[in-house]
Amino acid sequence: MSKKLNESEWAFGPFSLSLQELKPYLLISNITESETVKLINEMSVKFTKKREQITDYVFEHRHVSAYASFYLPTNIPKLHFLLSKLPPAVLEDFKNRPFIDMGTGPGTFSLGWKKLMKTPGHVEMIGVDSSQIMLDQAKKIMNGFFPKDKFEVFRKFDEKKSNSILFFGHSINEMGREKAQDHIMTIDPEYVLWIEPGTSELFSELKVLRDVMLDHYDVLYPCPSNAACPNDWCHQVLRTSHAQDVERLSQLVSLDRKILPMTAHVYRRKSKIPTSETSATVIRYIQETKFSFEYEVCFAENGENKNVVIEIQKKHLGKVEEKHFKHSNVGDRMTFSVEKIIGEKLRVRLL
Repeated sequence: MSKKLNESEWAFGPFSLSLQELKPYLLISNITESETVKLINEMSVKFTKKREQITDYVFEHRHVSAYASFYLPTNIPKLHFLLSKLPPAVLEDFKNRPFIDMGTGPGTFSLGWKKLMKTPGHVEMIGVDSSQIMLDQAKKIMNGFFPKDKFEVFRKFDEKKSNSILFFGHSINEMGREKAQDHIMTIDPEYVLWIEPGTSELFSELKVLRDVMLDHYDVLYPCPSNAACPNDWCHQVLRTSHAQDVERLSQLVSLDRKILPMTAHVYRRKSKIPTSETSATVIRYIQETKFSFEYEVCFAENGENKNVVIEIQKKHLGKVEEKHFKHSNVGDRMTFSVEKIIGEKLRVRLL
């Protein structure tokens, strides 16, 4: 939303992955559309109503193939969203570090990381999952898209790798906070990233994990500082679109994958790279008026994170910036100066 933010986002360009591109690398590549729809509907019921059966699908090849065909291409844009919020210096530091995908599933975020970060072939990529069939699927997908690059898989990974990036993609939700904390303490990575469901119930657990993390790590996103979180629920919302065949599948299974709530965080070991200018994070869209945009944001002031309503006047925005605001998301970053205090609202100008 600020010029610096927009440049970082534009550097990635739009992202989409079609089912046609993915299908040759599914464990069952000839699975029919009708069967895929049936299997996804079965899994959807387990995700939402029968969570005690949530692991059933990981033991059957057709369920894994159907799962990958739908959730892999629709979840990768969440990683695109998260990376676009980070400073270029951090992204550059990511590029040559080992990437450990804890709870990799069919390799969703490992594939997304390789595609978005364009990491060199010699950089270690490690997928960890308790399901061997999921690991088989992840390896087939990664070898299919990157046949010359190394991708290792493990049912269990408990080695120290202090120069690494440890990533959790919808896996803390499954393994629980304490187990995730154990992985972080054991592996001792340079960076920890997670993209998890954007539910209020999970946020309370992640907030506890955040407090533990701050003993050794700085939070880079979404919080403006390491100060206490002022929110009972903080999440991000991505509004996106997908490849045409993925959109068709989404319509057939009656699952909206254009609006994706999530809880995404990024942490870095303390005192490695100087921190950049403090930014505010959008936590709630309020309204667009004829003359302005209004948001609730979280930002750091006098050593505390606090929430405040800001007003951004359209007369100070260029056409590109105004268009960007019309399509902005909860979780976007911005920097601003305060021009006027109007009751409990701040009128600001972007920097």
